[in-house]
Amino acid sequence: MSGSKHESDFQCWQGVIAEPPLQSISHPLLIEKEIELKVLRTDLVHPIISGNKAYKLKYNLEAAIQQGARGVLSFGGAWSNHLHALAYSCYQLKLPCVAVIRGEPELIPKSAMLQDLKQWGCQLHFVTRKEYRLRNDPDWLRSLAETFPDYFMVPEGGSSPLAAPGVAELAIQLEQSCKEANWQPDQIWCAVGTGGTLAGLIAGRTLDYQLIGVPVLKGADFLNQEITDRLAFDSAGNGSVQDKQSWSLLLDGHGGGYGKVSNTLLEQMAYFEECLSGDAFPLSLDPIYTGKLFCRFWQAVEQGDIPQGSRILLIHTGGLQGRRGYGLDWQLPV
Repeated sequence: MSGSKHESDFQCWQGVIAEPPLQSISHPLLIEKEIELKVLRTDLVHPIISGNKAYKLKYNLEAAIQQGARGVLSFGGAWSNHLHALAYSCYQLKLPCVAVIRGEPELIPKSAMLQDLKQWGCQLHFVTRKEYRLRNDPDWLRSLAETFPDYFMVPEGGSSPLAAPGVAELAIQLEQSCKEANWQPDQIWCAVGTGGTLAGLIAGRTLDYQLIGVPVLKGADFLNQEITDRLAFDSAGNGSVQDKQSWSLLLDGHGGGYGKVSNTLLEQMAYFEECLSGDAFPLSLDPIYTGKLFCRFWQAVEQGDIPQGSRILLIHTGGLQGRRGYGLDWQLPV
């Protein structure tokens, strides 16, 4: 297929990504603490390419098309939100896609996400967990490039340097929505996996508020340096990297570690979904990212860690397809 046709398809891809609505949330505890809460619903920008993935993929996909890549290759587990959004995007763009999966082919019947990828024509390339740990090793990546020549590689989670300008655009949308609502946040919270989303939000910020990340990984202190390094590498950075006080990580919100989901977490999620659905859109959370984000925020509210009168914005980063891995409802849009 010609590059011009891919570029036309890419324009169509961009055109179906909506701007995320800003949702006001009310609850008796928030009223008691005089805390104003809003949620930026990036889970609603697209039924499948939802959340932060739409922003992180934008310039990666554009670069793959502009470079005339044969296809796109990336990495993830059996329930990866990133691979789910990427594979569907490539399906829409008519670009071949290879997903390097941590695990064995026996995972396919157990993972609705992998079944979706196969339905969209994505090639599943399974590797051992030992091999997968080499996903950032230059020698291993060169070997993989020989197996899949001329494929554009996107890192796990989509957090390449090309993700930052896309997420910076999310920061611009976020701030514009707040201005239109005549509402200035004091803090903006988001879940953190690889750190790419938080780094992009820091780089794109122009207003005065603190960014708070809640890593879903246990022992994630290393992310402080990784995010700092990302910001230093980002030529579009606005100097926020120099102001460490303007962003921070809460390292105790992981709920036992990545992918660890307790009954208590599921019960709290059900409570939030029932009681925090707000003024317009039903709230649905995933147990890997947004569920832990909301739980850690609520803990801060209950403990009095958030100053009275604060205005807080939580970013819902999507990932709802992953609910299926825990027996929770989510239907693939027809």
